[in-house]
Amino acid sequence: MPSIEIVEIRIFDDGRERFKQYPNKWQIIEKKYNGGKLTLRNIAYPNIIIHTISAWKTRKISNENYTTLQ
Repeated sequence: MPSIEIVEIRIFDDGRERFKQYPNKWQIIEKKYNGGKLTLRNIAYPNIIIHTISAWKTRKISNENYTTLQ
């Protein structure tokens, strides 16, 4: 299984407060602007996607072996 990057969101702002209700484990599915912005998919609820969030608002928690959710 491929290793994927998993992050947690440290700062829920700019209208992203609604995502606090989901488990705070997110797969990085895209990096934009030289890694400054990320697109994230929730690990537990793969249909929940944050299309853009600043990378500095997240913290890497692991490179875990998950089946890719794409």
